[in-house]
Amino acid sequence: MPTGQKTSYSNTITQKRVVTDLISIIDPMDVPLLNALGYSQKNVKKFQFVNFPGTTIEWLEDTYALRTATAAATNITNDSTTTTIALASGNGARCQKGNVLLIDSEYVWISSISTDTLTVTRNFGGTQATHASTSAITIISVARLEGVDADDSPTTTPTSATNVSQIFQKKIELSRTRRRVTQYGISDEFDREVEKAMKELTTFLNNGAYYGVRNAGSATAARSFGGLDVFITTNLTSLSSSPALTQKNIEDAVQTAWAAGGSPDLLVCGAWAMRKIRDFYSPTVRSTPAERRGGILIDKILTVSGELEVLMDRSCPTTELYILDSSRAGFVPIDEFVTEDLAKTGDADKAQVVGEYSFVLKNEKAHAIVKGFSTSK
Repeated sequence: MPTGQKTSYSNTITQKRVVTDLISIIDPMDVPLLNALGYSQKNVKKFQFVNFPGTTIEWLEDTYALRTATAAATNITNDSTTTTIALASGNGARCQKGNVLLIDSEYVWISSISTDTLTVTRNFGGTQATHASTSAITIISVARLEGVDADDSPTTTPTSATNVSQIFQKKIELSRTRRRVTQYGISDEFDREVEKAMKELTTFLNNGAYYGVRNAGSATAARSFGGLDVFITTNLTSLSSSPALTQKNIEDAVQTAWAAGGSPDLLVCGAWAMRKIRDFYSPTVRSTPAERRGGILIDKILTVSGELEVLMDRSCPTTELYILDSSRAGFVPIDEFVTEDLAKTGDADKAQVVGEYSFVLKNEKAHAIVKGFSTSK
């Protein structure tokens, strides 16, 4: 039998446990891009889908007639009075009689077209010059003769882009006893698991914009929607040897998307790129002498091609930065997230959180990506 002084080091069975009545979770579950682009039925109206819903969604895109062509012969390599210009195969269809072309600093006027050969008037209101056989040709205007009959003009045909839907699902199953046992930090474990599942699935949906691969699916392979990298292929800047990200990289990408007809208004990046953006633009931020707080946060940048909201997303690949026209992008719900009870078997409560979504990115030239920059320079 023990004798003498009792301490807390022994006889601990009867001591009450010190346990917090709160459970803390550190895993990041914020979904900034999802919230910025939207994932509700409003996007169905935004993109004007009809016969909705379906497992494959399709949107139509068109362009104006191309305004550039490429020469393909040596008959413009001197400043003589040569009156024919041979274009690269198929480029003649981009022109019409009466077009005014700009080749380097010289203007020429088209009097007739035979497939890819143009008959032109050189030195049309300007200075005749010598050009390389591969010179870029820009169609800048049309000047028709008075009283002539109409001629064929270039036309374009709408194209379509598609994506498929993806099912997100998580099951919750607790025994009746487990659900009813009193627990620290949990008033109702079933409801808590449902809430966790909803956050986890919306995070997966948010990730789909960055990592989504388009797969049509089958009875043995699930459908999955393609994300930003699947669609943005034209205005893609892939930096080599992991250089430091520059302000010029960003503003060049914005300008390229704007020049193609887009209205970029959203820049999405990770923490490192956000730090670089802060450094780029901090010298132009105004502060008052009374300000005693160190550091700044840039949430908007103003460029000559538009004002962009800057969005930092933990899910964004660290070496990639996205320039988006948010009016042309968004998540579309085939079946919005819902919690539904499952058939009861045995002595357990069962439910699932499930939803089905796809992703839309229209007019890919209205957007841009910069990738491959260093995360240490």
